Amino acid sequence: MAEVSSDESEWNTELEQALVEECDFGTLKNICKGRPVPAHLRADVWQVCLNVKGKGDILSSFDGVFDLKEQSIIREDCQNLVDKLGNDEEEKISVVGDLESLITLYCKSRNEKYISGNGWLDILQPLLSIKVGRSEIYNMFYTIQNKFIPRDFDKSGKPFHLFRLLLLYHDPELCSFLDTKRITPDLYALSWFRELFASVCDLKVILNIWDVYFETGDPFLLFFLALVILVNAREQLLEAENQSKQQIVEMISLFPSALQAEDIEDFCSLAQYYASKTPYSFRRDYEKPLFGTSMLPTKETDDFDLQVAQALCLPVSVRELLQASHPGAVSNMGDQGVRYFIVDCRPAEQYNRGHLPTAFHLDANLMLQNLEEFNTAVQALFAAQQQAILAGSVAGGEHLCFIGSGREEEDQYVHMVVANFLQKHHQYVSFAVGGYRALKQVLQESPDEALLEQGLRECILSSPEPGNTSDIEHGEDFAPHSQTDQTFSNKSTET
Repeated sequence: MAEVSSDESEWNTELEQALVEECDFGTLKNICKGRPVPAHLRADVWQVCLNVKGKGDILSSFDGVFDLKEQSIIREDCQNLVDKLGNDEEEKISVVGDLESLITLYCKSRNEKYISGNGWLDILQPLLSIKVGRSEIYNMFYTIQNKFIPRDFDKSGKPFHLFRLLLLYHDPELCSFLDTKRITPDLYALSWFRELFASVCDLKVILNIWDVYFETGDPFLLFFLALVILVNAREQLLEAENQSKQQIVEMISLFPSALQAEDIEDFCSLAQYYASKTPYSFRRDYEKPLFGTSMLPTKETDDFDLQVAQALCLPVSVRELLQASHPGAVSNMGDQGVRYFIVDCRPAEQYNRGHLPTAFHLDANLMLQNLEEFNTAVQALFAAQQQAILAGSVAGGEHLCFIGSGREEEDQYVHMVVANFLQKHHQYVSFAVGGYRALKQVLQESPDEALLEQGLRECILSSPEPGNTSDIEHGEDFAPHSQTDQTFSNKSTET
């Protein structure tokens, strides 16, 4: 214990010195390493993490006109919050005035309407506790709302669709149980996402969570914290089969309240572990539609609605698959990150014209034409997957990613195959967005990008589109480079 205390004292001293020297975010992150910070340094740490240290006093530009239609509601809610804080009467008047000014300016600057219970005051309460000036509070509040709290909190909102897909990816059995009970994430996770757990956890717990959250700078950590809460309680939930929907919703909603301050470092570490086992497309493709100040529809938000709202499973970009298929992917990744076992569900003639070197062929049509043969092929798939993992092959991944042609009329059968795997509660199931057509498009648009070796690139690009009989293959079919890949190719011929 003495050694641990010594280590803690050492990094605390290093942190304090770095703050005195006005360190940048990268330096601070390297010192803190995802750990809660000492209370007396918290205000400075948060301001560095949120990039508001030394920012101007925006509140000084407020004209002091309190003329919003909902002004009386704002004032009443601010008063109710301050009454809970236990300040003396003189302080209460000052704090209420500051809060009302802050919220009024925020509404006017963002052209947003204040709604009672929207979570803003829950976010402000921890900020009040770290004892900084009102301009610092406003700057931190604005950044938190902009960077760390997802938009669109109605019942069919984007964060809840995406969180359900994340749960389905990591724990399909638990997700299926909640689906059966018609318990959607908006019913239990609304306050978690909208208030960063502030209304359901003890203040000490919140301060520690926010320490780590701001240190990582990753807005998606929120999704993985919520995932850990559910996965850790899976047995309790599955045993609640006979309870009513409302009872289960209330049970889940209160799970975060059981967290203790000393649990937070491990809690956040586990969340980051799940993040490392999730396709990076999850972050890259959905950050713009979920976070930021823009409320106007964009191509990213339109694509999000199409890909996620009706997605059967977690979508993965073909660019990520290409990078994972590169021969150097295994050595670069080590034991960390996502390694894919790619399942190519196109008809055999399309697969044989060109395919990714790591792809196992499973003809989706078999599921309708010959179920027994399909089941045999699935058994061969799992055997080949295990063989590739044991061999340390680039094809050897626990994460199953299904890819079709990219043509809707054909990919409907691929969706049936994916649904079959999900019904059997197979973990780590995803679908390549746009299919093989999108894969070819990426290679055409990025001819100089070192995603694949040249021979394979030419093979993929020369393969004709399905149904295009006038476009005959140019050059030889792709020849596998390893014994494991040869096994996959042979199995496709047999199937």
